[in-house]
Amino acid sequence: MTAVAGATSDTKARTPSQHARRARIVAAATELLTEREYERIQIREVAEAAEVALATLYRYFPSKEQLYATVLVTWAESFETGVARARSSDASDQARLRAALRRAVRAYERHPNFYRLITALEVVSDPVVADLYARFASQFGGALRAALRTVDHDDAEAIAQLTSSLLGSLLRSWSLGKIPIARVYAELDRAVDLVFRAPAAMAS
Repeated sequence: MTAVAGATSDTKARTPSQHARRARIVAAATELLTEREYERIQIREVAEAAEVALATLYRYFPSKEQLYATVLVTWAESFETGVARARSSDASDQARLRAALRRAVRAYERHPNFYRLITALEVVSDPVVADLYARFASQFGGALRAALRTVDHDDAEAIAQLTSSLLGSLLRSWSLGKIPIARVYAELDRAVDLVFRAPAAMAS
């Protein structure tokens, strides 16, 4: 991960009690995001839910954007863990990639405010937020690449970028009410089928 200006909340939480306090703040912020959209959450509400003073919260997270970028990264870690557990039961790269993409769609379908958070954070200029957002994107890309066990490294990178970009485009259209969630699933399934059909077609 690249170095950025300013300290992250990880570097500010040095003792076990500080780490616990930081985790409590992130958990409270996450819970509020499941209830309402990012724009409607006040930082004071997070402090109250975490049972910390507002000044204490700001010592760990100097801005709402930095707090919720951390929430996004933490949420992605749980997704990555879930995908890793599921990979062992899928027999092929095609099945594993499809399952990973479908798991992502289900996560955003259940928690649409997390996708709206992504659209809010991707345009923030704060270098700390940008670094955390890059970590989030890297985690998701890594989960997709890990599903491709028998594919060349460069090809796996290209496939992960292609399907991740398509997922983002489809989710954006869904969040704007332009397409139903069923179409998101269907288009991703079709894309995965086309990716793995192409080598066979070229060989014939």
